[in-house]
Amino acid sequence: MRTYLKVAVAVGLAALIAGGAYVYFTTTSRLIHIGEMRIDPQAAINPTREYHLVLWEHDLPLPWDDASHDEYLQAAIEEFQSVYPNVRIDVERLEWREGDARLRESLDRGDPPDVYGMPLGARKADSPLQIPVGPYMSEESRADMMRQALRAVSHEGDVWAWPRWIQPRVWMAREDLSDALAESRTAWGFERLSETLTAVKQETGAWGLAVNPYEPSLFADVMIGSTGRNLIDTDGSRGWSVDTMTAALAFFRSLIDAKLMDTNADLMARTRLLRFWNKQAAIIAPLTPWMLRHILTRAGVLDLEGSVPESAEHKAAAIPPPVVSEVQSFHPSTVGGYAVYMQKVYQGDDHTKAAMLLAEHLSRRLGPWEAAQLFAVPAHPASWEAWREDSGLPDKELDLLISWAERAVAPPVLDTHALQQSRAIEEIIGSELPKVWQNVSSREVAESIARKVDGLRAQAPNPTELPNR
Repeated sequence: MRTYLKVAVAVGLAALIAGGAYVYFTTTSRLIHIGEMRIDPQAAINPTREYHLVLWEHDLPLPWDDASHDEYLQAAIEEFQSVYPNVRIDVERLEWREGDARLRESLDRGDPPDVYGMPLGARKADSPLQIPVGPYMSEESRADMMRQALRAVSHEGDVWAWPRWIQPRVWMAREDLSDALAESRTAWGFERLSETLTAVKQETGAWGLAVNPYEPSLFADVMIGSTGRNLIDTDGSRGWSVDTMTAALAFFRSLIDAKLMDTNADLMARTRLLRFWNKQAAIIAPLTPWMLRHILTRAGVLDLEGSVPESAEHKAAAIPPPVVSEVQSFHPSTVGGYAVYMQKVYQGDDHTKAAMLLAEHLSRRLGPWEAAQLFAVPAHPASWEAWREDSGLPDKELDLLISWAERAVAPPVLDTHALQQSRAIEEIIGSELPKVWQNVSSREVAESIARKVDGLRAQAPNPTELPNR
């Protein structure tokens, strides 16, 4: 009898040890390692605890309806609090183009917001206080996200923001000038577009392109679409070769030489919108979301509350920035998102879970409405039906936006690389591109861009070598 008892005790102890080991290793394996911190993404919100979350959100400037963005944000917050009434949310509004300087300062101090909206591009900060959101995504949530949206906010296997929408960069064409310009296309190759613009000028006398040569995104969009790479690549190197830049610059020069684009850069920059409306130009570029909305509304494409009769003739069509080869499958885009941070004085795993739930809720609840205002595509396909109804655009334009979003190439997700690229595009491309209109050879301009970008990169530390702060 004692033998049986000893065996039973031994079996019980073995089962207890095995069960404890299973629980230990199961729990340990799911923890997020951030510096010396170990965070459990499966922590539950305590219904008896009062949580205080700080949300920084950028204003969405809508001149046609100033208060609407604030109303939708407040409604989204109230919906969240109806489920979690013990969560108090303080909102600080930021200017649309304020940038991320305040966030970087708050990270250095150790007191960042819990949730931060990034409409101009989601970023991975150079700070151990940013928490990866991937471990908090359910299988269902991950399945309902566009692949390109997830890719744009990922780095080294981790997802660093809840994506809200993808905003493809577009140019606008006078589709009433030519059937070819009205044709739905996922890509325009240099050669095909040049041939089309030549034919349009012969038939109508209109310039081919009316552009702003002093806006560096004009060239950047063409290069990203042509290469599928950013100026600053994922490893911090220059992503654009001299040969590809030469080909892109030569495209613009060829249009000037063929009298398909004005040789007077200043005059063209000032009058491009007027020329477009007067049918003196077939294509206008580059465009902000607000200029895009103006064109789509005036051209009879954007139908808000039945304001455009079905018989109305569309005068404009969105087209992709042209690329070296028409078979390329890349499209320059911006991916907005919500990032989540912890403070130097850690508030607890359940506090982090509450912040993650808020960020995901805002991306799903506010994101589709914002996408409809910005001519972007919600990152969550489950919301596309409502987005189509709210956008006021015909199916043709919406289908094109989706196809472009599926080919999206967004700016670098690493903040250090994004800053380097932003500075290089603004300072270097902005000063070099106008030289094409000054008869400087395309090769010479391309080599100058490459030399200056390489010099700029040499001044910046590699983010992988920066110490944790």
